[in-house]
Amino acid sequence: MRLFCLEVKRIIMSRRTLVLIAVAILMSVISAYLPISFESINRPGENGEVIELDGLPAIKFKRDYYAKTAGDITSEKLAEALRVYQSCVKEYGTLDDVPLDVYIENIMAIRPMLKGLSEAFADPKTGIGAELMDIAPDEVEQYFYERCASHLDHVMNLEQKEYPTAGQFAADEYAKLKQPFYLFPGMSRDAFDYTTLYILVLSILCTAIAAPIFANEYQTGSDSILRCTKYGRMKLAVTRILAASSIFIVIFVLGMSIHLLILNLAFGTDCLETSFQMLFSVINLPDMNLGQLQIVLVLAGLISVLAVISCTFFLSAKCKDSLTVLLISMVILFLPIFAYGALGDTWIGGILPSAGIGMKNNFLYQLCDFHFLHIGGMSFWTPYVILISAVVEIPVFMFLAVRFYCRHQVV
Repeated sequence: MRLFCLEVKRIIMSRRTLVLIAVAILMSVISAYLPISFESINRPGENGEVIELDGLPAIKFKRDYYAKTAGDITSEKLAEALRVYQSCVKEYGTLDDVPLDVYIENIMAIRPMLKGLSEAFADPKTGIGAELMDIAPDEVEQYFYERCASHLDHVMNLEQKEYPTAGQFAADEYAKLKQPFYLFPGMSRDAFDYTTLYILVLSILCTAIAAPIFANEYQTGSDSILRCTKYGRMKLAVTRILAASSIFIVIFVLGMSIHLLILNLAFGTDCLETSFQMLFSVINLPDMNLGQLQIVLVLAGLISVLAVISCTFFLSAKCKDSLTVLLISMVILFLPIFAYGALGDTWIGGILPSAGIGMKNNFLYQLCDFHFLHIGGMSFWTPYVILISAVVEIPVFMFLAVRFYCRHQVV
């Protein structure tokens, strides 16, 4: 324990570590503030003037306004909302011609509910969404959730036609969803995008801290002295890895806690009960609400970050200088982003330690999409591939780090 505490102190007291921790905390606040600042809404004021609200005032107005329409999205409730929408649009010609006060009073509150209708009633051959004015309310009342399941089948036939096992997996998962969906509008998709972006930032910062864990001692020559001590080699290597990993876990949990606390205080906890499908797509597979989604993103992000830094430990024990370790680690960290942009979903991009971290390839978008990796006639949903690969890689890379450190020879 004494050796563990000394290693923690050695890593923490490094100027580089202190600066990177400060950056991590600062970025947690900035990444939470940005989606809040992007919120805006117009509302009518006195004498017909239009008042534009931004940031927290806009969020507060939306929370109070949407509270009266929140709840279970039953087929009957959805059909009635569609009737109100179609009635207003028919009266004024087009949606753009509807006066602002009429729009706010009659349409704005129901628009989040109607978002999924175009998708559920899309053309089965092309996947193009239907116009709200072309959808029959009576059909919505009778068949909405059945049409959602049918649309999922059509999408899988279009995207995974050659892999029937993928379509069967999607149908089975969708059948497990809790219905009717629940909606309390408020938290935007931007908030989740910035959460995943912050995980990427944390990955970069933690990698920069982990790079010199072993390699720096090789450079300075102090490792030759440490190897001759009572607890040198294996015990020292294991202690360093455990100490550094503990620090990274604390940094990650602290940064994410601050980030999510700011978001949830601003947008309110009521909207966390919203079904995953009501914010993203009505045919998404995850059976969770937005609060559960936040927890899943944190856990998946932590696992991915630990996989990345485990790989960095291995490289630090293998390479002779920290700069080389840092460069190779950054290439591995960003490789899935570039691989996804150039090749789409591939096994290479799915099993790398940083597969769930990035931009369009991040774990959130993998949950939203229908990406599968195939071996013969078997299909594997990419979120499962990412998590299982990361869980396996953490102990493997840590073992290799200890092994290569113990076998390191001073030249």
